[in-house]
Order: sequence, then structure tokens, then C-alpha cells
Amino acid sequence: MSETKVVNSSSSKTSSTLFGRVAFGALGVLLVGVVLVYAVLYFGSISGEEFSPDSFKRRRFAYLEVPLIGVQITPIRHTDKTNDLEKYLSAEKLLPTPTKPENRWDLVFASEGSRGGPQGDSRILCQYLDALNKDGDSIWLKWSEEHVELAKVVWPAVAKVARQELYSFIPELFLLARSTSTPEQLKERIDQTLADKYLITAETLEALDQRDVAAELFAEVLHHAPDRIDSVRGRDQSADAAGSRTEGDESPKGVSEAAPG
Repeated sequence: MSETKVVNSSSSKTSSTLFGRVAFGALGVLLVGVVLVYAVLYFGSISGEEFSPDSFKRRRFAYLEVPLIGVQITPIRHTDKTNDLEKYLSAEKLLPTPTKPENRWDLVFASEGSRGGPQGDSRILCQYLDALNKDGDSIWLKWSEEHVELAKVVWPAVAKVARQELYSFIPELFLLARSTSTPEQLKERIDQTLADKYLITAETLEALDQRDVAAELFAEVLHHAPDRIDSVRGRDQSADAAGSRTEGDESPKGVSEAAPG
């Protein structure tokens, strides 16, 4: 009888120990799972904003990835964030139709989990598109409505350099728009300003042996300031090529990739 009790007692202890191990293991797996889910949601949540220079639309994006290894685990979700000014520019046809629409989306900013992420050059333009006055109204929407003829000059120029990925040219264009009273004067000042900027950028790229892109920028110099032909033609192969491309008036591609930041 006593031997039976001992056997039963031993079997009960073994079962209890086994159950404890299984329960402890399951709890460990659960805790690991919770930690992984938290890590993905907290550190692997990628979001940000993009801008299309072709359509002047804006969108937010968001997705999840596995931290550290960067493997995407959810589809990218997009949400339209086009504001009233951008809609106005399209509705009023103040933006020229792209000669070769690329449906390109440029990064405005991105965030990785709780941390900030990279910022793109298109943020320069978006800061103007989002600018509000003390009453909460869009500064450049109000200006465009009140200065229709000036708007017809400045916005095509803004769109052009944005599509060329030359966002750094944009602040001076807005400065000229605010300080000029007639469309004719504004166009002249924009032409001279862009010619200066294209020339400096072309010379820089030429020095870096980026001759193809430099040639296209030299062509832009002549497009905006034909009287500068003597300062461009014959300087080197890039300048010669630019002279032959002026008639086609093609926009340079990949400028921001070739140019220094």
C-alpha cells in the first residue's frame, strides 16, 4: 500500500514538473512574441511624405519592416495629402504639362519608428506650398489669386526646376515673385537668375567630369539668356554640345544625382 502511494506521489511530481516546464516555455514564447511585435511596431514603423513634381500632388506612405534587417513585412499604404494650393495650381493650369511625364515621387521626409529619418530636397518647395499667414490661410494661394499674371510666370519656372531636381533654385524664384510688379519684369529677372544658376551648376558638374549633364545645363543657360552664347560656346566639349542642343530645349535628367549636395 505504501509503495503504491510512493509511486503515485512520484508520478504526480513528475507530471507537475513537466506541466511547469511546458507552461514556462509557453510563457517564454509569448513574451518573445510580444517583444518582437513591440519592436516591429516601435522601431520598424516606416512613414513619411512624397511629392510629385509632375502633378504637384502629395501623398503620405507607411509600412512595417523587421528592425535591423530591414525586411518589409506589410504593403505600402498611401494616403493623398495634396493641399488646396496644389489643387489650385492644377485647376488653374498654372503648371506646364511635362514633356515626358515620369510619375516620379520625390521624398519630402521620412521617419523610422520613433526616430526622425532622411529629408529630401523637395521639402524646400513643400515648405512654401505649406506656408500659412497669421490667419491660417495659405500665403502662396492667396498671393496667386491676387497676382494672377505674376503667378502665370513664376509657377511654370518653379515646376521646371522641380522636375529637374534642382529644388535649391526655388527660394530665389519666390523672392523675385514677391519683389516684382509686372509679369514682363518678373520673366526677365527669372531668366537671368536661372541662367546664372544653370551656369554655375554646369561648370561644377563639368569640373567633376559629368559632361553629359553639364552640356544640358549649358543649353539651359542659352535658353534663358541667348546673349550669353559667347561665354558658353567653345569652352569645351560640354559647351559645344550645349550649343547643338539649344534648339531641342531638352531638360537635364538626373541633375541632383550628379551634382554635389
